[in-house]
Amino acid sequence: MKKKIINFDLSKIVKKVKRKKIIQQVDRKLYHIIKEDLHFFKVVKRFVVFSGGKRIRPFSHYYFSKLLNYEGKEWIDVAAIGELIHAASLLHDDVIDNSDQRRGKPTLNATHGNKKAILGGDYLLACGIDHLITLPHKLQLLPVFTRVIRNLAVAEILQMEYEKNPQMDFSIYEKIIEGKTADLFSAMVEASAILMDYPPEQTKKYREIGLKMGRLFQIRDDYLDYFSNENQLGKRLYLDYERGIITYPILVLRSYMNKSERNFFDFWGSDEFRKQNLAHMLELMKKYQISQRIKNEIDQKLDEIINFIKEHQTKNPNEKEELISTLRQLSVSIE
Repeated sequence: MKKKIINFDLSKIVKKVKRKKIIQQVDRKLYHIIKEDLHFFKVVKRFVVFSGGKRIRPFSHYYFSKLLNYEGKEWIDVAAIGELIHAASLLHDDVIDNSDQRRGKPTLNATHGNKKAILGGDYLLACGIDHLITLPHKLQLLPVFTRVIRNLAVAEILQMEYEKNPQMDFSIYEKIIEGKTADLFSAMVEASAILMDYPPEQTKKYREIGLKMGRLFQIRDDYLDYFSNENQLGKRLYLDYERGIITYPILVLRSYMNKSERNFFDFWGSDEFRKQNLAHMLELMKKYQISQRIKNEIDQKLDEIINFIKEHQTKNPNEKEELISTLRQLSVSIE
């Protein structure tokens, strides 16, 4: 009998073990930071620590810290605080969007009500700031994270004001995605430079590259809602369209439509109209090659970020390559 030959990639196994260890370090810190003043906050803690999230923001902070040759432990605290802010924003988002599930599990507002979910998010923010002021770099980090929280609130209000509003334009969209997504990425990257005691003019460069990363993540997410498949996406396509939310593909499409075609947006606020005209909208996307145009933009921005990373001389070349490899996975395919 022939023996079955099992092929495996040792580098992938090592990488998986490393990532698991990073998540465990961040999760332990989260468990320590989130207090339990009431039984309900134990539920909130479980929601955050055992949420099954990918911890993308903590990973961003870890890899940039390694890229800059940081050797201390404060990165774990910063990564956990970033994840707390993200978790709080999810609790608030679920209330605003009236969501009853996230990652296949009931949302906190579905199980405990909107009021408790909102207060749970506020509590997480308070725990994060409370821990932040104990850190060695608290004076430099505090304005970074308070900026993130402030911009989150601004972006949420803007998104509510412009939901189903055909007056949404690129400038408003940019403000929304900067506050809701990009600014927290920028904080994670900027904080890596702060931990290395870089001067303000240098940390600004890392804030800007973090903004580019966050913007890329959001535009890619918007792209997949229109130009993906449900197996890859893990949810139904066109959910933003159904809700009347104008995202990047719609804005790009509108910039190419002629005057008569743009009359489509006169009825954008009607759920029934959008439902009946989904096929027409997809035909217009195809006509103006919106999928290819956005893919090209994603790939261009991705190259800019990767080239910035490649310029770094680092003592941690493995982490540098892992960061580049992870970013390359953000490239999208044409369906």
